[in-house]
Amino acid sequence: MVETLSSAIQGVTLLQITTLAIAFLGAVLGIINTWHGLDKSRVKLRVSPAHAIPVGGAPSSIGLSITVTNLSAFAVTVCDVGIQFRWSKKRGTFFSPMTADGGKWPRRLEPRSSVTIYAERPDSRSNGRIRCAYATTECGVEQTGNSPALKQMARDG
Repeated sequence: MVETLSSAIQGVTLLQITTLAIAFLGAVLGIINTWHGLDKSRVKLRVSPAHAIPVGGAPSSIGLSITVTNLSAFAVTVCDVGIQFRWSKKRGTFFSPMTADGGKWPRRLEPRSSVTIYAERPDSRSNGRIRCAYATTECGVEQTGNSPALKQMARDG
């Protein structure tokens, strides 16, 4: 058996080994290219909640900011931003959010652009029930995000 294996290996030429290696490399690159193409067509958002400190003429009740960044390769329209609660399907939706630039809502975000909305700090009725912040696009894709600041606001109420 060892003799047949060694004779089979001796019959393989350098050209055949090179052809097999190139074919394997082509298959791997084809898989990577397919994955990259599928990944480029996905909607990708980053949702980042943070503390907001009112200055100037801003209302003193402002205490929460949510930044939504479009990481997709194409423009998306963000139509819904708010917070989700634990142990419930209820949400705290910001219907007419205040933005720093005073832009219209819903907001179309070009690739690699972002919008920051400002809202009142969650009140004591939340009792630590805040789970995360969320953003939803016009096409129904929802992305959530959390931060230590939002966890502190949920804890402090």
